[in-house]
Amino acid sequence: MDGHDFNSIQSTMAEAKSMCGNGTPIVILMKTEMGQGVDFMMGTHKWHGSPPNEEQTANALSQLEETLGDY
Repeated sequence: MDGHDFNSIQSTMAEAKSMCGNGTPIVILMKTEMGQGVDFMMGTHKWHGSPPNEEQTANALSQLEETLGDY
């Protein structure tokens, strides 16, 4: 499932819940990308454990719809 899509997460979790109780394990594989939604952070591991500076932080937050106007 797409780990960046809340609708996909909800429907997959509901499906997994409906399959519980029959004695078999349930596994959910979630595809995600580090830095999803921020052009200079996507596709690289550079930002895993390295904080952006103030200018980079402002740039990143301006690219994420969820944070627009929150900072």
